[in-house]
Amino acid sequence: MKSFLFSILAASLMAAPAAQADTTTLPALDKAHTALLITDPQNDFLSEKGGLYPLLKDNLAETKAIANIETLMKTAKKSGVTLAVDPLVYTAADGNWLNPGALQKQLLGLKVLHRQALDDPKGFEGSGADFYEPYKGYIFDGKSIVVAPHKMYGPESNDLIYQLRAHGIDTVVLGGMVANLCVDSHMRALMENGFRVYVVKDAVAAPGKEAYQAALTNYGMIANGVLTTAEAVQAMTN
Repeated sequence: MKSFLFSILAASLMAAPAAQADTTTLPALDKAHTALLITDPQNDFLSEKGGLYPLLKDNLAETKAIANIETLMKTAKKSGVTLAVDPLVYTAADGNWLNPGALQKQLLGLKVLHRQALDDPKGFEGSGADFYEPYKGYIFDGKSIVVAPHKMYGPESNDLIYQLRAHGIDTVVLGGMVANLCVDSHMRALMENGFRVYVVKDAVAAPGKEAYQAALTNYGMIANGVLTTAEAVQAMTN
């Protein structure tokens, strides 16, 4: 009997249309309580000399994410929306981890997103772990939230959630790198912690079309909304 009921339930779920985030209605944003969050806006992802740039190059060109992220940052500054930045950085001490994940092991081996130590400025300026140069004026204006680096993919290992809550933020407009990893993980963590989350689908990029499409599928099923850059700009300026 139990097996029969399970079969009926499974068939019903498969027949039902997949739940999707709202992609048509612009959200009404309370600017005082909204943050634009950009994950990993760093040279190794975005600079043509970056160690991971070749993996993202094609999708970056398709989404125009580099220019779109700057548009979002510029809009946030003009409209009074808080800019928050959450980088991914590895240090020499991280090479001693006992159980790094598969991708982490590769990144640590390649020494991408790497600096000697968080308190050691030597060799950091312009490195792969440093912020992408065109964004620095927005990030270092004294008004942005720049949190401690995350180490996996989501913000569970840093102070992002605390900082957002401490600044009265309850809604996040989300973009950055990489679409199917850090952006996806941040979306999930923020949703789990009760934030409203709107992902900007052309302000992200992934290593290939399949990875990008997988990310979009997850955004549509989990986030409160999926926006284009033009829609996010409109929502932040209304």
